Amino acid sequence: MADPTPDERDQPYDRWSRPQALSNRGYAIAAVVPFVIAAIGFGIVALVSSGDGAGSGVTVRLPTSGWAPASGGGDALIQGVLRLDDQRCVYLEAGQDGADPGKVWAVWPAGYQATREGDRLTLLDSDGNVVAHDGDQISTSGGFGPAGTFAGEPCVPASGEVAIVQSEVTATP
Repeated sequence: MADPTPDERDQPYDRWSRPQALSNRGYAIAAVVPFVIAAIGFGIVALVSSGDGAGSGVTVRLPTSGWAPASGGGDALIQGVLRLDDQRCVYLEAGQDGADPGKVWAVWPAGYQATREGDRLTLLDSDGNVVAHDGDQISTSGGFGPAGTFAGEPCVPASGEVAIVQSEVTATP
């Protein structure tokens, strides 16, 4: 390689006037590509999470216990009309034959879920089978215990008693 001329040696190094690594079009593409990838990813997630409509809906806050069908249980009668309050909490409306209705807060067996599609509340068992809908009369057995036992569960009152569902739930519309 030839030795630099005296004029080339005396010129200071100018780090700001180097040629661009990419053209302006390359920089624009590099800026747009991450947004396109993110949009495609969000589209895929939305498509997968929408499902076919079965079992979709808004999840409802439902307190559950560790009780499972093989565990045995209490024999106190628990019954009422399945309802949903303004905070999306499921309760049983007790009181029949003209009596004032009262709210019975129930703690459901492990794996139970509730969803709401429009105005329709659906109670599902641990296998995902429909047990009841809003307005159905529920009948089950179990026991009653202090609400404090289930502290941390959603929709459990701070004090008083809750109904602990410990059997199969039957419903009549």
